[in-house]
Parts: sequence; C-alpha cells; structure tokens
Amino acid sequence: MKNPEIEHDFYKQLQRDIDRIDSKSDKYRNIYYLLRVLLIGLAFIITVLSGWNGKEGEDILNCVLIFGALTTVITAIDTLFQTETKKNTYRLMLVELREIRSELVFYHMHQDSDLDIIVKDKLFPKYQAIMAYSKSLIEQENEDSQKP
Repeated sequence: MKNPEIEHDFYKQLQRDIDRIDSKSDKYRNIYYLLRVLLIGLAFIITVLSGWNGKEGEDILNCVLIFGALTTVITAIDTLFQTETKKNTYRLMLVELREIRSELVFYHMHQDSDLDIIVKDKLFPKYQAIMAYSKSLIEQENEDSQKP
C-alpha cells in the first residue's frame, strides 16, 4: 500500500523502482496483446481469403501470401523479444517490491521499533535479493538472445 506521508529514503527508492518496473511491465503487456490481436486478425484474413470463391484467384493467392508472410514476421518478432516472458518477469518483480513496500508501511504505521533497523535487517536484504534476481534474469535474456 502506498503512503506518501513516509519520508524514508528506502521507501522513496522502492517507490521509484515500482514506478519504473510498472512502466516496463505495462509496455511489455501492451506489446504482447497487440501482437496477439494482430496475429488473430491476420489468421482471420488468411482463412477468409483462402476460402474465397472469386474470379480474381491470382490476386487472392497473392494476398494470402502477403498476410502469411506478415504472420511469420510478427511471430518471429514476438519470439525474438520474448514479450510474454518479460511481461511476466516484471509483474513478478512488482508483486515482490509491493510486498516490501507494504511491510515498510506497516512498520511505519505501528512504530513499534526503529524503522531504520527494520529496513537494514529485514527489508533491505529482501530488496537486494529481488534486484539480484532481476539482474540475473536480464543477463540470461541477453545471453539467450545472442546465441546463434
């Protein structure tokens, strides 16, 4: 849960990371669904044109060829950039970062102990683990995309 009243530096950093990752997640989600809608549309057009009984048979075959090629290109782009994997990775990171933020807000609201000690001992190690995990995923994605 968001709490703009908290002036702690760790909270501000968490919020910046959440906003940045949320933006990336939205970008990959939008790309993912756009590619899916395009593929569905192209498959529909190819199916209709393939069954068309018109006199312009050669023109229809050329259109089917073009739309088939576009389908291949869109599928290749989707596979190359792994939009679904990236979308899911960023969503998972968001869930975990928001969980840390919620814990921080909880500890801030209850003021049972020193917030700096809780951040240092409990929350920052979780944050580091999430960032290390995301770094390893991004490095792995880069290595996978560079393999011949």
